[in-house]
Amino acid sequence: MTTDDDLRKQQHEMMLAEFLARLSHERPEYRWGAADALGRLRDARAVDPLIAAMDDPDPRVRKKAAWALGQIGDARGQRALLAAFRDPDENVREIAGEAYEILKEKMFR
Repeated sequence: MTTDDDLRKQQHEMMLAEFLARLSHERPEYRWGAADALGRLRDARAVDPLIAAMDDPDPRVRKKAAWALGQIGDARGQRALLAAFRDPDENVREIAGEAYEILKEKMFR
C-alpha cells in the first residue's frame, strides 16, 4: 500500500525531472519558469544545472537561476552567485546579491 508520503516523494521526483529538462528548452520563458520552480522545490540536485543556467543568454533565466540558488542554499552555488556580481544586467546583479545573502544565512545556521 502506498502512503501519502510515498506519493509526495513520487510527485516531487517527477516535478524535479520535468523542471530540470525544461532548463534546456529552446524558449527562454520555459527555462526561467523551470528555474523558478526548482527554487521552490529546494532540491539540492538542481544546484549544478542552475549553476549552468547562470550562463544562459537570457537575463531573465540568469535572474531566476540566481534566485533559485539562494532558495536552495547549497554552498556549491556560492561561486556562481559571486560571478553574477559582474553580470551585464543590473537586475541579475541585484538578485544575485540578494540570493548570496540568503545562501550565506542558510549555510551558517
